[in-house]
Amino acid sequence: MNFVTEIALPVLGLMTLAIGLPYLWALALPEGIPGLVANGLLSLAVIAGAVSAYVLIWYGGPGDVPLPALAAFLGLWLGKTALAWAPMLILGVAAQPRRWKEVVW
Repeated sequence: MNFVTEIALPVLGLMTLAIGLPYLWALALPEGIPGLVANGLLSLAVIAGAVSAYVLIWYGGPGDVPLPALAAFLGLWLGKTALAWAPMLILGVAAQPRRWKEVVW
């Protein structure tokens, strides 16, 4: 097991994704509280999908592992990796009102 390629790089990638996604979604979503909530939920969904894809690629497809075991492991993996990317996502979403031009926070 290589720590850098199997753990460090994916976690750094998730952190970068968590910081960058809110800024990309802000270009397409309207300013205001509904857009901010949608930004957070869409960013969360994309990151959860990225984590799920990584786990499926790393541990094999659903044919290799029983589905209940895969679902339980995926939940644990999301929880563990959330310690790395959730604070970055919160900071990225919380910084969006500074860039609003029409809506007052």
